[in-house]
Amino acid sequence: MSQVYGAMPTFRPAGYVEQAGSALHAEAFSGGLAPRHWVVQQDHIRRAHLLVIETRSGFAALRGTVVKFEGPAVLWLPGEVEGDLQVEAGARGYFVAVSEDLLTQTVAGSAEALHLRRTTDRLVMLSGAQLDGALGAVTNSCTMLVRELRMPQRGSMTMIASHVLQLCLHLWRSSVSDESGSDDTLRGDGPRLVGNFLQLVELHYRDSWPISRYAAALGVTEDRLHAHCKREKARSPRAIVHERLIHEACTRLQQLDLPVEQIGYGLGFRDSGYFSRFFQKHQGMPPGAYRRRARAEQAKRGPFYAAWP
Repeated sequence: MSQVYGAMPTFRPAGYVEQAGSALHAEAFSGGLAPRHWVVQQDHIRRAHLLVIETRSGFAALRGTVVKFEGPAVLWLPGEVEGDLQVEAGARGYFVAVSEDLLTQTVAGSAEALHLRRTTDRLVMLSGAQLDGALGAVTNSCTMLVRELRMPQRGSMTMIASHVLQLCLHLWRSSVSDESGSDDTLRGDGPRLVGNFLQLVELHYRDSWPISRYAAALGVTEDRLHAHCKREKARSPRAIVHERLIHEACTRLQQLDLPVEQIGYGLGFRDSGYFSRFFQKHQGMPPGAYRRRARAEQAKRGPFYAAWP
């Protein structure tokens, strides 16, 4: 469906709005007679966006800044970025949107998880020599995502996760990074160390990691990690992990109709009684009571409708 923004003919890609509730959207585009245009707006489900241009040119209007690019080019927008994307008539490429939850779950099990998370948390623009040897692999993964969404088969979710991970790996490999590549970058003092710890927490808070394992992954002692977290966040590492667990538990209790025991299991609690005691300690009430109160409050406010895109 075409619309006009000012004097510029624009298009909202078919199927993009209809799949707003899904974890992934992927489409190929080529040879259109008018410019292709996407409006990226974040709602309560944050999504990262990937635009791959094989031919022609385009621009992105982001945060008050216009970025122009010539194909071949790859543009990655992290989950908090909003803006307008446009490519010239006749351009060929791919547009992908992936939810933060799917992105986190996909990279969490990778040995390069910390590096990948650093890359996907920032805006990445690749073109020219930066894409040497990578463009074919990127477009192949995009093609496979489009195919698996259009014609799901046995193992489609595993195939999708595999290609999302490959896209993240190619972004990391090809992007110009300020990381030196040495282990020292994982051991930085102060804000950097705490920032790395917070990223590890986001990746592994459901895996019941002891604080000693976080410290080992960061190459520091538990005491040093504790001291920096207290200095930067005024909370201990354990408190930070527990806060993340409680936040996720509250979200799932409000949004999912799963039994309390199953929600606790999904968060790494193998004993439902321990999950209930843990939740009550932090929220002042059992998880079942919290769910009833939260849903009663939501019913008073009425339904929430989020615009997409």
